[in-house]
Amino acid sequence: MIWMRDNFYILFTLVLTIFSCSGCGVAMMSDERLARQSNVQFSEMKRKDPVSKNIDYQKMIDRIGKRITDVAMVDVPGTDWEFVVFDKTEPNAFAMPGGKVGVNVGLIELANGDEDEIAAVIGHEVAHVAKRHSNKRMSQGVGVALGGIILDTAMRKKSSKDRALARGAYGVGATLGAVLPFSRTQEREADDLGLIYSAKAGYDPRASIRFWQKMKSRSRNKMPQFLSTHPDSGKRIEYLRSRMPYVMGLYNKAKKT
Repeated sequence: MIWMRDNFYILFTLVLTIFSCSGCGVAMMSDERLARQSNVQFSEMKRKDPVSKNIDYQKMIDRIGKRITDVAMVDVPGTDWEFVVFDKTEPNAFAMPGGKVGVNVGLIELANGDEDEIAAVIGHEVAHVAKRHSNKRMSQGVGVALGGIILDTAMRKKSSKDRALARGAYGVGATLGAVLPFSRTQEREADDLGLIYSAKAGYDPRASIRFWQKMKSRSRNKMPQFLSTHPDSGKRIEYLRSRMPYVMGLYNKAKKT
């Protein structure tokens, strides 16, 4: 395509801008500010979204969360952790900067209340906080936005058709070349560190495989991995299996102490 050939240098420069600004996983935002914002957002969620009245569920999540965050304390000292069970059927959990963690009732029920399986998920979410992934994703967004500004500036003398083509090519390139792979890398990091946290906390890491097998069986509309921010469930399970020899050693050591 003549347009792509003539404007390749501009687009190539923008791709380099994305990776230099954010693709390497640099956290450029203020952790303290993000923690304050998360605290406000989490409080709003607790006000608007249904919080579970199941006391046993909340006690279990608090218990698991404390054991795991006691292990993670070396990586995120002074974090004000808070765990809340939301009365939602979707099997999901999330973590926000500053240690705010939400767990849906649907996830607890999918795990049939198995604390080892739930610990695998909570360990994963705590690892996201420890790795500052929210900060890095927001920083990456700044890099992508900066690239868009540079593109508009560079193309200001081009025709409206060429500018539209450039924006489309940039959007696809940024998403498939940087944003999605970066998100999948973060998920892999959280899987790995989460296994370590849960194993050191005395939870059987093999339960992570059981849980993700359940999640895989629930998947209906499977999209290609290159279009997903999360690893394919099958590949995720393969990776978890590959880490078992190491984390089982941590688990067995924890059980002896």
